Amino acid sequence: MRWIYGSTLLVAFSLFACQSNVHFEKSYAFDQAVWSHADTLDFTFEITDTTQLFDIILDVEHATDFPMQNLYVQFYTQFPTGLRLSKLVSLELADKTGVWFGSCNADDCRVRIPLQNGAFFNETGSYTITVEQYTRQADLRGVQSMGLAIEKSQPSKK
Repeated sequence: MRWIYGSTLLVAFSLFACQSNVHFEKSYAFDQAVWSHADTLDFTFEITDTTQLFDIILDVEHATDFPMQNLYVQFYTQFPTGLRLSKLVSLELADKTGVWFGSCNADDCRVRIPLQNGAFFNETGSYTITVEQYTRQADLRGVQSMGLAIEKSQPSKK
């Protein structure tokens, strides 16, 4: 009986410890590793708890021969009320000496860029974050995929 009780606790603890803190995650892959101005990326997610804090993270995968140290993107945030805000952001992909951030192999690199830590949403409902490439090139070569993750932070907003 003691073995069954101990095993049950071990299984329950393991399940609790493995619970994911990911609230939302979505990724887009680009055909031929080309991100066109026309390819806007929409990430739509629901918020049901306005006391929870979140970390918003962008995942960028690019070729090791990507010609730029950074990448400008335009973010649009659509709130449940219909309000839409925009912000231009430079995503740093390499340091000033040209060394790529993130993890790289011979062909590509993947970098997780924290956009905001401890973010909160004041309203319940559906939010959409739209990402557009904002460079002088209509077809930006070398960007393979772009993803957005919203992860639960600790602690919750009081």
